[in-house]
Amino acid sequence: MQLSKPSSPTDDPTSEALRRLGVMAAGLVLASLVTYLIPGLDRVRPWVKGEGVPVVRLFTRLQHAELPEFEGGNVAGPAASAEHEPTAVAQAGADSAGAQQAGSAPPTAGPGLTIDPSEYADAQQSIENIAALEAFYGALKRTAAGEPAAITRVSHYGDSTIAADEITFTVRRKLQQRFGDAGHGFMLVARGNMHYLHHDIEHRESSGWQVLSIVEHPLRNGYYGYGGVVARGAAGEHSVFATVDKAPVGHSESRFELYYQRFPGGGDVRLSVDGTPMSTVSTRAAALDDGWQTVSVPDGKHLLSVRPVGADVRLYGVVQEREVPGVVYDSVGLVGARAERLLGADPEHMARQIAHRNPDLLVLGFGGNEAGNEWLDPERYERELAKVVKLMRAGKPAMSCLLFAPLDQGERNSRGDLVTLSVLPRIVAAQRRVASAEGCAFFDTFSAMGGAGSVSRWFHRHPRLISSDFRHATPAGYQVIANLYYQALLKGFAEYLAKPH
Repeated sequence: MQLSKPSSPTDDPTSEALRRLGVMAAGLVLASLVTYLIPGLDRVRPWVKGEGVPVVRLFTRLQHAELPEFEGGNVAGPAASAEHEPTAVAQAGADSAGAQQAGSAPPTAGPGLTIDPSEYADAQQSIENIAALEAFYGALKRTAAGEPAAITRVSHYGDSTIAADEITFTVRRKLQQRFGDAGHGFMLVARGNMHYLHHDIEHRESSGWQVLSIVEHPLRNGYYGYGGVVARGAAGEHSVFATVDKAPVGHSESRFELYYQRFPGGGDVRLSVDGTPMSTVSTRAAALDDGWQTVSVPDGKHLLSVRPVGADVRLYGVVQEREVPGVVYDSVGLVGARAERLLGADPEHMARQIAHRNPDLLVLGFGGNEAGNEWLDPERYERELAKVVKLMRAGKPAMSCLLFAPLDQGERNSRGDLVTLSVLPRIVAAQRRVASAEGCAFFDTFSAMGGAGSVSRWFHRHPRLISSDFRHATPAGYQVIANLYYQALLKGFAEYLAKPH
């Protein structure tokens, strides 16, 4: 009978596994130490000063990514839900203005001058230097009181965010549902290949228009029109604008106005409404000049057709309004623009354009494209921005103005973490100083989002509020920002009404 050999301690499977685990752990520790000794390996270091505890940090990040929590005033606490979140957040991703039926009375008691505090309960980021909005709020008061044809006009300039009507369409809807729909406002005749679109309006164009934008500065004369873009075309081209049915606003228009350039050799433009020719406009003139042509129709659903006849024409845009008390909110976006690009406009020409449009509030919402320049000189930027404010206010010095700060934007650092672009806070600070010096109000969009690091928190939310380029918001994110801004405007208006005038 053969006896089995006694087993040694090294033959124990558990002991062997523990020994190998110890060797692996020691190897990991040595490898980790190497990352601290060799420059350039900082990205793979398991921990650096300022970070949370390794492993635990992983689960913390997952938790933030899975829970739709807001922080810093615009992000609610851990117990937040759709029921308890701020209105601006709870409505993200949905039609934030669709709660009221089109044409319904605004939520007021008696005259439209009564504003319930619940309407701006989530306005946690107030507008700074609110006194600068005196002219705007004065016009809005007349609109809210229902004075005949009391239209409050806003001209909101900006970069691609505004060109896509992302923030502005929500603000337009809410203001128009609250105080009256006085028309869609201004829109370019043609967009070409630009990422330019508007909500609550139908717009179609032929493909042969030559589109020249102030962003590229191709024109020596600086005649880009009110919208910063001129469309050149001849016979065979067309552009169509129409009211809509399935939207909270934009159902009716009673006045169309063509903005165009008059110049030697200019051709004619035929304006037709609902298939009926209404006017033929000659753009010929002895010298370069501005031109406007109005077509009035009964208030209702309409389709305007703009067609060049014969020779070359140069058209800026079309305004659509109604002869009723209400708000018109122009979304005047320039794809790829920095604020200083507006300085390429001829000053007298731009002053005439602004004076003719006659806005009660000028909003300048730039800074997003500037934030991509890590070598930006804040002092030079501040000087150029002040020049832009002066240029754009020259046509109507009495109107209110507001600087709208850029969104938080980010990039991956050497650790792979998503962080705020380093120059962005300096841009916001420069804008605040310019607003104060030039007598403008200031809305700190950056702080409204939660300040530095918001880009990461918004990106990891569900639904995601920042797009994967870390520069633009998602549609849901833009609605959050629009609601925050709208409530800030409403809060300021309530404070204005509470004061004796």
